Amino acid sequence: LRLRLGLKRGLSPGAPGVCGGAKVGGGRVARMTAAAAAGTHGDAAAGAAERIRADKLRTDVAALTSTSSQKTILLACGSFNPPHRVHVKMLDLAREALEARGDVVLGAYLSPVSSRYEKKGLVAAEHRLRMCEEAVRDSAFAMVDPWEAEQPRWSRTLDVLESVKRRATNTLGAAVAPRVMIVCGSDLIESFTVPNLWSDEHMQTLAIDHGIVCISRTGHDARAVLDAIPCLRERKGEWNVAFVENDFMSDLSSTKLRQALRSGYPVDAFAVEGVAKYISEHGLYKEEPQ
Repeated sequence: LRLRLGLKRGLSPGAPGVCGGAKVGGGRVARMTAAAAAGTHGDAAAGAAERIRADKLRTDVAALTSTSSQKTILLACGSFNPPHRVHVKMLDLAREALEARGDVVLGAYLSPVSSRYEKKGLVAAEHRLRMCEEAVRDSAFAMVDPWEAEQPRWSRTLDVLESVKRRATNTLGAAVAPRVMIVCGSDLIESFTVPNLWSDEHMQTLAIDHGIVCISRTGHDARAVLDAIPCLRERKGEWNVAFVENDFMSDLSSTKLRQALRSGYPVDAFAVEGVAKYISEHGLYKEEPQ
């Protein structure tokens, strides 16, 4: 996973339910949830580009009409080259943490980067989208959003986040106004400290206006990193950051998965069966990238 809100390009920046027909508030929510279940806004003027995949989004009346709970959508951006078990587990951990504090998590998305992202060894977006679909196949709430992967150029994480929020709002209705939070490992928060990589505005927008669910990783102290950044420290009381401690995260990475594949080692511990099968069938990651 990686965050791309900065100024430079290198390191740049329960099961879903469907409202069958119950009427709430004169039928407004019923119409809204029916449209969401179909993956549409209900407005013919809203084109396909302004809708978001909604087959696993919670669209039940209880979730959408709760006035005491924040409605949240989780977003994990990354190369996913290839996706591995920890990528989806991070979404699970993030959902558990937010629901424990009272949020209603409506769903989650993996967003693979465009093929235009200049990274050595990055396979085509088409393959990474298909592998991500396999990675989330058994998840009750995680989906794949292809918007970023289909862009003709590299996209900042903030642009992706705002696209997801806009399309989710179109799909669910303005009355829901879901918040979209980035999910990442605590090691990536350290990129905030790279000189000239992030603007103060972008860091504040992410950590305050939208929010971060930061999954702990051994040897990284995300709280200390954020507290050491002046523009964030002076607004610490406004942080919308959930720090999730866990004993699941390891040093598993896409890099190690690729190395195992090239070496012919079993990858069951790294990737779900569908991902491993897709890689084998398409002959991916057999050679060192040139």
